[in-house]
Amino acid sequence: MLFLKYEANLLPQISLIGKDTSLIPHKNIRRICEDYIFYIVTSGELSFCENGNEYTLKKGDCFLFEPGVLHYGTKSSEYNLIYIHFNHPSSLFEEISFDEWKEKVSTEEHLRIAGKKQELEKSIFIPKIANLGENSDFLNICNLAERAIENNKLLLANNNILCSLAISEMFIELYRVFIENNLKNYKKTDKIHLVNDVLKYLNHNYSSKITGEIISRDLCYNFDYLNQVFKKYLNTTIFKALERIRIEAAQNLMKVSNLSLEKIGESVGFKNESYFSKTFKKYTGITPSKYREVFFGKNL
Repeated sequence: MLFLKYEANLLPQISLIGKDTSLIPHKNIRRICEDYIFYIVTSGELSFCENGNEYTLKKGDCFLFEPGVLHYGTKSSEYNLIYIHFNHPSSLFEEISFDEWKEKVSTEEHLRIAGKKQELEKSIFIPKIANLGENSDFLNICNLAERAIENNKLLLANNNILCSLAISEMFIELYRVFIENNLKNYKKTDKIHLVNDVLKYLNHNYSSKITGEIISRDLCYNFDYLNQVFKKYLNTTIFKALERIRIEAAQNLMKVSNLSLEKIGESVGFKNESYFSKTFKKYTGITPSKYREVFFGKNL
């Protein structure tokens, strides 16, 4: 498979962006463009040849043209599409086998879920062609592209940056969707979604009472099974992860509010101040009162 290795922390430089509406059937012109060109087909069908390879795109398809390569239409057709011409300071096309790509994504997912962000690559891999179909993911991609088009039209300060940000967000979202669509049943990542579901649940509900029975009911999985999978990937239990989430939330609250320690403990899910203080010290090495004293001592 051919991917564009795209360093996601650098913004693309948009040279041309808009919508192409074909009122009558026609063929694309012959051209060699020095920009990357990204197509999102929103209706109809489009046939063309690039670098000797023939393609036919339909609604829900995305395609990335390579710079400096001849492409041209092969038959007349009616279509509507969004086009984005851009340059990027740190991008190149790479040929990667599907198995190599799956292995790479699997490794990245393990590092991300384990919290080893410093070991993650800054690059994403945008597929040359992605068939999204007509669904909410495709609509989201289109909405981000249309937001970029609107920002490009307005003559306001820094709107060019907003345009580039929307396109970068669109590429990241496209890669996320591509991963989800292609790795659903991959043996090394098939249970990662369970770990992510548990983490999302804990982060959304940490202030409430949480038990194994409640988790089983809300996530529709046996708690012991979830805990086993969770421990395999993160080397910790669900309830230890919940404690850490609650302590981190308490630390953030102490930095921005003057609530009593008892109220802070209650607001992040601890049933009493004694248990909160004991758990806080276990994770930070100091009591909540000492933590607040040290933090505000540094920021006076």
